[in-house]
Amino acid sequence: MAQEYLLAWLDTLVSIKLNPEKSHIYAISTTQLDDLFRRIPEETIAVQSKLKHQVFSLTREKHIRLIIVNYHTSLHILLDSIVQYEFTQPFQQKELRKILNALKQCFKELINFMEIRFVYYLNPGRFSIKNRETIPAKLKVKDKILCDLSTDQIALFLRAADELRIIRARSLRTVFKHIAPYLSTPHKKEISFEAMRVSAYKAEESDKEVVISELIRLIEKIKEY
Repeated sequence: MAQEYLLAWLDTLVSIKLNPEKSHIYAISTTQLDDLFRRIPEETIAVQSKLKHQVFSLTREKHIRLIIVNYHTSLHILLDSIVQYEFTQPFQQKELRKILNALKQCFKELINFMEIRFVYYLNPGRFSIKNRETIPAKLKVKDKILCDLSTDQIALFLRAADELRIIRARSLRTVFKHIAPYLSTPHKKEISFEAMRVSAYKAEESDKEVVISELIRLIEKIKEY
């Protein structure tokens, strides 16, 4: 029998009702916003409870892992959507911003819950019983590539490459997560992929100019080949 999709309400809220490209957000009334603000924390608790029951109803490890990985991925995608909405005009309004903040808290709490409660299924074989309730430490890489750009500038470049589909991954977050551990800058030996993800949507004009200048240099160099 098909399993209930536990994120259905949250997914619809983020992907459709609060999507600036699919919904008339300004038409949402104050009463509706108040209802959403009350329901989001309730939904957070309900998803945790239902997910535990859903997992316990399964007997095969591969089915459990599939569900956990899928929900974990979905939560990150929804969180990425919320981060992008923050920079759109409708969400500069105070009451709408409160809803986004409540959703960010909700998704972070659910992700944290999964990474603690179901860490084995997200990272099989990497954690002992002693540290089963600790979130995985940052990946340590000995031989890093030094990039002569700032973290913000790298983030801007990778965002553009992702949106133009020059590089392809499940999400922009995945791009940062897999590339950041292998990079360092003149000012940072360790780059946080979460910080990089946020920086990608807060581009400063000075960073844009630097990235564009470096791309022009690349073009000129390639022309010489």
